[in-house]
Amino acid sequence: MADAATVIGVIGGAVGVVGGGGGLVGLWRVWRQEHREEQQGFFASYEKSIATLEKLYQRESDPAKKEANKQKLETVENEYLEQQEAYRQNCALRQSAPRGALTAERRPPTEPVRIELTELLEKTRLLSPALLAEEDHFLRGNALYALGRYDEAVDQYNAALALRPDDPAILNNRGAALIGLKRWDEALADCDRSLELRPDDPNTLSNRGAILSELKRYEGALADFNRSLELRPDDPNTLYNRGTAFGHLERYEEALADFNRSLELRPDDPNTLTNRGLTLRNLGRYEEALADYNRSLELLPDDPNALNNRGFALTKVGRLEEALADLDRSLDIRPEHPGTISSRALALVKLGQQEQAFSDFARALALKPDDPDILYDRACAFSVAGLWDESLRDLAAAIAGAPRYRVEARQDTDLEALRSHPEWGPKFWELVGREETP
Repeated sequence: MADAATVIGVIGGAVGVVGGGGGLVGLWRVWRQEHREEQQGFFASYEKSIATLEKLYQRESDPAKKEANKQKLETVENEYLEQQEAYRQNCALRQSAPRGALTAERRPPTEPVRIELTELLEKTRLLSPALLAEEDHFLRGNALYALGRYDEAVDQYNAALALRPDDPAILNNRGAALIGLKRWDEALADCDRSLELRPDDPNTLSNRGAILSELKRYEGALADFNRSLELRPDDPNTLYNRGTAFGHLERYEEALADFNRSLELRPDDPNTLTNRGLTLRNLGRYEEALADYNRSLELLPDDPNALNNRGFALTKVGRLEEALADLDRSLDIRPEHPGTISSRALALVKLGQQEQAFSDFARALALKPDDPDILYDRACAFSVAGLWDESLRDLAAAIAGAPRYRVEARQDTDLEALRSHPEWGPKFWELVGREETP
């Protein structure tokens, strides 16, 4: 007969649920047929251990040893009850977790779903790994992804892939979680492998397109988005992502068309509204851009991107106090964002606060040296301040880094004083050229 220490050692190596009684019959049906034998063996081993401890306790005559055996038995029995409850909760998690392939643009769950998933994950935390099949790890990964807990999601997908290495859905979903962690190269490898196994999956194509866009490989991204939309034409996520890629390529009309279609399908998405607003701003349609920013901020009041973009648009239409309020609020939320610091600096120049404005520009460039967007903003600010040489110098540097500013500068009202200056105007036109504005 095994002694008590040996029995406890076995249980400690594979803690699990003891199956017994009619109450578990329904739970058994949840498990897939191919796992039943090993689960039954696990349960039988656990029950045998408890029975052995019970016998040791009953047969022991020495009071001290009997008490020690009683404590060991109670420990295992309590563990059994905990594991049984964890098993029940895991069955509930299997029903509640998101299923299938995920897209890279995570949509946070509603508050009741968030609470439910969080509680179920906590209640199943101590469940023995021996009772978790690859599907369980996959669904736990999906639940963690939905909650934005990307590191933990990756761990679960790793466990699932250890059991089923060539599953395209698991590879896709791990890629989506790696996107959330901004681990672009690893995410790309997962999507590539997933597409080798399942070439025409629209989710994975959309995810890989999002990765390629982040890596500034925009033409490759567009090819993936186009293929994804051939397979699933009305997917708002892919339309949104393709619109973003078009924006990076300065193909603003195409970007606008994609954002418009995405918003037809999903009218109240704050990210799409903000990005359509940015596209309209780039097209010089500031009032329409403001309408989109206003709606986006009704839905997501503390979004620093929307606040920054609305502040910039308000600056361009001369509503400077409102602009400054938005930009200050954005910087309260995200204090070291160079683009927002630069936008505030431009507003401050127009309000006559030049010392603070150029201090902000210096701070923005310290955070992001030689950034063409910041240099362009400062060129505009120098023009407003009547500092022509400095304005032209920054404009030349901005155009060198981002040639689109050659076109934008020809019509930007903030550069009107430089364009029309009798001495510096000809130098401005020599720099930007006089081609027709698209």
